[in-house]
Amino acid sequence: MNNSLLMRLSNADAVASKENEVRDILWEECHEKCDEIDFDHLGSIIFNKKTNQKDPLKIMFTGHMDEVGFLVRHISDIGFLYLIKLGGVTDKSLEMQKVRVTTKSGRKVKGLMNVTKSDNGSIKEIYVDLGVSTKEEVESLGIEIGNMVTFDTESCQLDKTSIIAGKAMDDRTGCYVIAESLKTLSNEECEAELFFAGTSSEEVGVRGGKTATYHVNPDIVFAIDVANNPELVRNYTNHRDIGKGVMIVHYDKTLAPNEKLLAFVKQVAKENNIPFQMDMFSGGGTDAGNAHLTGDGKLALVIGIPLRYCHGCMSYVHQDDLDNAVKLVVALSKSLNKEKYKEFVTFIGGKKND
Repeated sequence: MNNSLLMRLSNADAVASKENEVRDILWEECHEKCDEIDFDHLGSIIFNKKTNQKDPLKIMFTGHMDEVGFLVRHISDIGFLYLIKLGGVTDKSLEMQKVRVTTKSGRKVKGLMNVTKSDNGSIKEIYVDLGVSTKEEVESLGIEIGNMVTFDTESCQLDKTSIIAGKAMDDRTGCYVIAESLKTLSNEECEAELFFAGTSSEEVGVRGGKTATYHVNPDIVFAIDVANNPELVRNYTNHRDIGKGVMIVHYDKTLAPNEKLLAFVKQVAKENNIPFQMDMFSGGGTDAGNAHLTGDGKLALVIGIPLRYCHGCMSYVHQDDLDNAVKLVVALSKSLNKEKYKEFVTFIGGKKND
């Protein structure tokens, strides 16, 4: 487990369309391990590992770079910032939280976030106190409307555990997995052509998964994303238990995966002694949801990382789950080929969608 990389990714600040810090880390980690680097027009970064096979299967693995966070919407005369949410930040993480504002120059300005509430207890406004008293003082710090605001959380390893705690593990864990998988595969020969994409703007409508898929035109897309482990539930109903294995997602509200592909992924995991959990979501969605609707349809599946306290100021992830996610991505990259793909898309009487 490369703890330092995961912590760097977690500590980086990146909301939708402002993903430079994460994109730069991925480029630094991966640019010497791939054959080509490309971008879609939203800013998704795509690392390509080629193959010597003629007309190969094309597989893309995605991890989205953006986190849930905020933008500065208004600066008041008394020096308070009023915010708008980007993505589904949990309400319990909005009160009395340390945050940091990233200015246009890259300066980090720290403050305390709090809320106002209506008579029935619902949240009305989200504001940040920077410790200043006027709008002019705020502006002298370089802060402008539209600046990114994120939780001021520094990642760490919890004492005597295999738990890494930090902000934005949704989906810096996915970014970690694609980077470590590419590095592991860099000197391996695969029959498939591989693409590893750090995608943009997932938290505001799974956008980058769609544009990256259009750009690459892969045959199969695997979204590496997360699912929230209900922390107080440790019985048979919890299929997202951290430390118990990577998740192979059978359904969410945006995707019902190809059953032959689903069976194959489980088979590969078993053959490689990779522990996994099987789950399905009544809600939610990932890059795979939009990606699989590109063109006349792409095979797609979600490989999930269990975590606790999703979309809050700090989440917990387990080192073993990340190691096993990398192992599964590597095993799938080595196992999939064009002939296997043709089996997946053969539906009736040997007829297939090429």
